[in-house]
Amino acid sequence: MWSDVIYESGPLVIGATAAALIAAYLWSRSRVASLFMVVWFGLAAAIGQVSFFEGPLTWAESHALGFAAFGTLSFAPAVVLLIAVFRSERTRRFIAAIPTWALLLTQAYRVGGAFLIIAHLRGDLPGEIGLVSGPLDLLVATSSVVLAVRARSHKTSSVRSSAIWSIVSLADFAWAIAVLQFSYLGVIELSPDPIMMGNPPLLVISLFALPLAIVMSVIVLVRAIRPSLLNPSRQPAAR
Repeated sequence: MWSDVIYESGPLVIGATAAALIAAYLWSRSRVASLFMVVWFGLAAAIGQVSFFEGPLTWAESHALGFAAFGTLSFAPAVVLLIAVFRSERTRRFIAAIPTWALLLTQAYRVGGAFLIIAHLRGDLPGEIGLVSGPLDLLVATSSVVLAVRARSHKTSSVRSSAIWSIVSLADFAWAIAVLQFSYLGVIELSPDPIMMGNPPLLVISLFALPLAIVMSVIVLVRAIRPSLLNPSRQPAAR
């Protein structure tokens, strides 16, 4: 059925479109950054075809290794990129040349949150993720476009709005991560367990969309409340 085709290919198509547009934008600014985006998505798409959690949608002891690998691959890119942003003057100089509206606009791809809602309706995800993170993703996606337009118009209020947007964006991730973690540890009981976040077709969201969004949200937030931390001439913090 067409609904199955859309569900199974949608996250990959949205991710590929976002990666291509971002890479195209970066091409004139940094060939390395542009190619990095393409390679990153390519790896995420390839790994995203692998199921980290086999079997029924219930956590099992055999999922321990898969959970560790899933968590590492989902968050390591964000950690590495944020370290580069705050520790490398060259990276800060590169980020400083990118306007806030462009950073915000990258998050339009979070319309992919619709697939979390669809996954819940199909019985693949619990409502705690499908009906919470899904709508929040859609909110973040639509508001990112509105704020990007305001930021490009140099409206003063866009700075405060961008800070609020970043907090909501990061809170969305914090909720999903907490639900996933507590579910795996048995602190909360869900039906089904959010195992599909680590399996295709949703896995590419965790491997590419999630870490990229965390990085963009942190940069926008810091630029709004503590821009000096992203000053290219800032000396690295003493060890």
